[in-house]
Amino acid sequence: MVESHSKVVDNNLKLALLGFTLAAIAPTISVVTGFVYQAGVLAIIVFFITKIWMFGLPAVWHLIVEKRSVSYSPTNSGGWKISALLGFSMCVVIYAAYFLLGEKLLSSSDLKSILEPVGLTNKKIFFVAIIYWIFINSVLEEYLFRWFLTTKLEQLIGGYWLPIIISALIFTIHHTIALSYFISPLGNFLCSLGLFIGGIIFSWLYMTTRSIWIPWLAHAMCDVAVFSIAWHLVIGF
Repeated sequence: MVESHSKVVDNNLKLALLGFTLAAIAPTISVVTGFVYQAGVLAIIVFFITKIWMFGLPAVWHLIVEKRSVSYSPTNSGGWKISALLGFSMCVVIYAAYFLLGEKLLSSSDLKSILEPVGLTNKKIFFVAIIYWIFINSVLEEYLFRWFLTTKLEQLIGGYWLPIIISALIFTIHHTIALSYFISPLGNFLCSLGLFIGGIIFSWLYMTTRSIWIPWLAHAMCDVAVFSIAWHLVIGF
């Protein structure tokens, strides 16, 4: 009986590790294709495939592999105010870093050279892309990094802060790779540090409330700050 229970636990851990690994690599594959290999149209195709992967795999894993019920991540534990306050504080830091360091962080010409091949220097296309990143991609990242990956880390290693820190690290890695192609080393270090701290905050908000919508609010607010700066650099005000 004890041996049978041990096998079940071992199988569950193996499944959790497999699900975690398959989901965690998707964002990095997209970034490597787009930035490291600069694969043009292929990079755009891979981008959309990995987004479907990031959404579909956790859902399939949750509903079919683990045979659990559908959940819309209700916000029963509150947390909106603290999320808004943390989001506002992070926005202040983002704007302060940009206005204090300016070109040392990010060059307008470098950013345009990266965005132009995929049409993102066009005002209308860039605006649609920004709406997508703020209102869709940020939800998808909370769904993947905060709900699925953090939950799997809880199963694999237990504890509270270690899953938070590791999920924040994974959240940071693919951003760091992408940033290295259009931002200075100093800017990349500072942005990556900010992303890591932001990832910790988002994961903490999720662990506290068990809803992806609470960290999403802070995440979306940060995206507004980041993309308003990008708009200023690429399109201008």
